Amino acid sequence: MPRRSAVQFILTKLIACYLAVMAIVLSVFIVWSYHHVEQHRDNIATQLKSSVEAALRQSPDDVSKALEWLAIGTNLSQSEKVPLQAIAILSEEGHVLFAWPDAQQVADTNSLTFNVLNLKDSPFTLAIAFSETLLENVFTQDLWLFVVVFLCQLALLLILMKYLVRRGISRAFSSFMRELSLVNLRHPSPLQADSFLGQFGEYRQVLAGVNRVVLSLAKSRGELTEINLGLEKHIQEKTASLAERNEELLILNKQLSIIANTDSLTQVYNRTRFDVLFKEHVEHAKRRSTPLSILLVDLDDFKKVNDRFGHQAGDQVLKHAAQLIQTVVGEDGVVARWGGEEFAVLLPYFDLTKAEAKAESLRASVAKARFEEQEIKVTTSIGMAQLNQFETASQLLKRADDALYDAKGSGRNRVIIAYYEQNPTQLDLADGEFIEVFDAVSEPSQCVPGVSQKLPS
Repeated sequence: MPRRSAVQFILTKLIACYLAVMAIVLSVFIVWSYHHVEQHRDNIATQLKSSVEAALRQSPDDVSKALEWLAIGTNLSQSEKVPLQAIAILSEEGHVLFAWPDAQQVADTNSLTFNVLNLKDSPFTLAIAFSETLLENVFTQDLWLFVVVFLCQLALLLILMKYLVRRGISRAFSSFMRELSLVNLRHPSPLQADSFLGQFGEYRQVLAGVNRVVLSLAKSRGELTEINLGLEKHIQEKTASLAERNEELLILNKQLSIIANTDSLTQVYNRTRFDVLFKEHVEHAKRRSTPLSILLVDLDDFKKVNDRFGHQAGDQVLKHAAQLIQTVVGEDGVVARWGGEEFAVLLPYFDLTKAEAKAESLRASVAKARFEEQEIKVTTSIGMAQLNQFETASQLLKRADDALYDAKGSGRNRVIIAYYEQNPTQLDLADGEFIEVFDAVSEPSQCVPGVSQKLPS
């Protein structure tokens, strides 16, 4: 949409109104001039008729005297700028007695254009034909002056109005917009009327409406501010409440996680959690080709502790033994209750040498410990194995369990290592070819005295 300024809009409307008024005035002027010329024609015709009648009354038998008066009247009409086309005096029989400017011109003139006047007290008839350029005469005689005056007046009016409107309205609107832009909605003050436009009632009505709108906006702004403050306070309260609830949920989730993953008596991982961690560490060790070892720890003859000191004392011994195992293992591995008086220790990044040292330290620590007030003494049997890249998690666990079984069967209070032995490889041999296979026996470890080995069956 094209944009126009208020000055252009007002000037356009003023000029349009002025042109409409001048068009009406011009039309009235043309009609008046037309009737004025016609009236002038009638006056000329009446004068000519009177002149001819006066001449005929003086000399009824001398037509030449009337013709002289007619010639004088013709010159008079031309001097009055009323063009005559033809004049004729007709006899009673209709013959042309006098023709002006000549008989041929009278004959060529349309008979309908003649104004026939009967002469008083005379048998003659006067016929006058005026020129048909009546409207042209009006334009040439009077209208050109009117048009020149109108154009000059329009130019002066346009210049004057443009100056006054631009100077007055533009200044007033600029002052109004500048004052409106400086309105402070927190502490609004009414807009003041312009010295020029303030004299108009419409402007004061508009100004009063604007002031009402400003006050309404200020009031709405205050109400909105109060609502925002209330909403912010409510949101803060809700946020604090949600944060408190979230913290409670986190604590509850943590407690649930501990309950779900921790053995209630010994406070180490339970069998379910250990199974998940065991599979994850096996996959990680195979993927990264890193060592992984597992220890299965069993408290020797724990049934005798329960029978002699009671199950409550046995539970306390089991709890403190688990804490001791957790202390020895520390951050190096994962401790879980395997079942009953058995524990499983997972040692990531530990090969057989490091795992054997850790297992022996664990065995010695438990053997030296004295539990409860009765100074109950227990020992441990430990079976251990290291993951091989070619075996599964269940196979690794099976080897460690077999080693534990051997440790308990060979006198308890010892560590047994389960070495991995690959199955013989099947070879594709041609007809007539053969290969001799010898049994290989793994060498026992020389690290710790009393540690035996278990060969896979």
